[in-house]
Amino acid sequence: MPQPLEAKITRKPKSKIQIEITKENFESFCDAVGLYRTPFLEALDSSERDHRAGRVTKRKSLHELIR
Repeated sequence: MPQPLEAKITRKPKSKIQIEITKENFESFCDAVGLYRTPFLEALDSSERDHRAGRVTKRKSLHELIR
């Protein structure tokens, strides 16, 4: 069963969020956002294989991905 995570608001900007995670809660956070799920881990493996094989595209900006 996942461990409940504490949330503390340190400031409240209009367009951003800030998350602080203790070392003790890091694993629970990763589990809560899905970083241990099989599809995510498979996507990482696939990406690493593509990178090793030289199938990479250099980008100047992340905006290129949404155009």
